[in-house]
Amino acid sequence: MSKKLKIGIIQNTPLTADFPNNLRQIVQGYRECLDHDAEIIVAPAHALCGADPMDMADRNSFVGQTEAALHALSLELGEVPLILGAYTRYGIDPMDDELLAELMQDSNAEPIAYTQLSPYLLTNNEVTLLENGEVCELDDKRILVYCDDSLEHMDDENIDVKINLACAPWYAGAQAEWEHACMWDAKAIMQPVVSVKHVGCTGENIYAGGSAVFSAEGDTIARLPLFESAARVVNVYSKARAKARPTEEEQMCSAIEFGIRETVRNNGFTGVCLSLDTPNASLLAALCVEALGRSNVVGITTSESSDIATSLRITTHKLELGALMAEADKLFANDSTAIRERILAAAQYTYAESRGLMYVCPLARRDFMLGTYNQYGASCGHFAPLGNLYEMDLHMLRVYLSEKYATLFGALSEPGTPATDRIIHELADRNLSATELMNKHTCPFEENEIRLVQRKIIASAIKRTQMPPVLRADKLIERIELPVSHRMND
Repeated sequence: MSKKLKIGIIQNTPLTADFPNNLRQIVQGYRECLDHDAEIIVAPAHALCGADPMDMADRNSFVGQTEAALHALSLELGEVPLILGAYTRYGIDPMDDELLAELMQDSNAEPIAYTQLSPYLLTNNEVTLLENGEVCELDDKRILVYCDDSLEHMDDENIDVKINLACAPWYAGAQAEWEHACMWDAKAIMQPVVSVKHVGCTGENIYAGGSAVFSAEGDTIARLPLFESAARVVNVYSKARAKARPTEEEQMCSAIEFGIRETVRNNGFTGVCLSLDTPNASLLAALCVEALGRSNVVGITTSESSDIATSLRITTHKLELGALMAEADKLFANDSTAIRERILAAAQYTYAESRGLMYVCPLARRDFMLGTYNQYGASCGHFAPLGNLYEMDLHMLRVYLSEKYATLFGALSEPGTPATDRIIHELADRNLSATELMNKHTCPFEENEIRLVQRKIIASAIKRTQMPPVLRADKLIERIELPVSHRMND
């Protein structure tokens, strides 16, 4: 007779510290799983508290609300247990050996409190805090629970299934890496692995969902959708195979659209506004239309008409700044380009805010890292959706969207200066010094190329401290600020 264990997965979209909203989502997902005969139900690590609460997690009010929400959630449960994560305050970090020794010697010392994301087991009117990596017994099943991105396992434990309440944000390639790691984890323990993730956009981080179940043989037997809330019940001993994972192009495009949509919603704007006269305007406008619908996208131009607006059929507003620009040219003859950009940006920003719209900045990763823009001009905006993307990423998105918007992009050519992006990646993303990069036997760049990029990154550091928030859609990177020269001046 074949083995059977039906686990319900809740993939919700929590908001940080919005306990009533998060509680409703979990209860709704729980009931959906009950309707499909789930025996155990699992929600993500951030399902109740939301992601990245930072110092808020140490406040008494946050801790008290978390405890109250856990208790309220337990009252909504039936006989089927629920496993999820929540932030918990502890008296002392058990991993801090020096502090433990100091406290043991000083009887008057007070333990230092710290907050940590921990797994919980909830049943009807009962809340049980679990240790990370603890095995809990539910009926005749032994469940190993982790509330982090660790893929360690306990070799000496006889378990039936491992549940991982994953925490890490999405970036290009992350889903494939994580699924591959889970596949090998399942093979190592020779038992099914359930990885549960939430959906959302918190600050600059994107959380994509894509919760998945892996068989003891390492096959992906179920996968929930990316960038969508969902609830599903899966028999972890099934021999089914999940559909193919979306391509990297699909994921990147969906991630940017999702990030735009969530950022607009979370900040109380009704739509977006962008300049149609800047580089990347066509791509950014198309992504905004896909994310919000054309009725919620407004383009601003100084021209009589715009091909972008015509192709996308979005509302356009023409700014009449001729007299102001002429006066600026008189006053700042030697810097007319810079003053024109700043006047235009200020007018566009003001227009957007007066109508409850988010003003989006079109600059990309290379622009920000090399400082190839006028501060308070092209860099002006509430939000820079493309700010983490290199030219190759932008080209990939244009190619992907050109199937739907053929007339928008025209003939697409390969992106220029890929060497510059590669050098930025090595210095800024991989944290190599210029000397280390030049000493690599595989380095394809000339020293003058590397040193030029290095000098520009250092010189533009002060400008990056005032750049708008970006979406971390490419590899997780360091947001380089001051004192960048301390590390790069080798």
